[in-house]
Amino acid sequence: MLDESLLDAPDDLARSDRRGLLRGAAEAGARVRTAARHATEAGLGELR
Repeated sequence: MLDESLLDAPDDLARSDRRGLLRGAAEAGARVRTAARHATEAGLGELR
């Protein structure tokens, strides 16, 4: 469970995320968008 008080304390939040899951989740959207853009540029109509 997330301690909501950490949302106002970025350093404490980063320290409590020992496995880097929050950063990974935050970066996931950008990775998907980049992959989709590269697929389009490579001429793929859709990803399956």
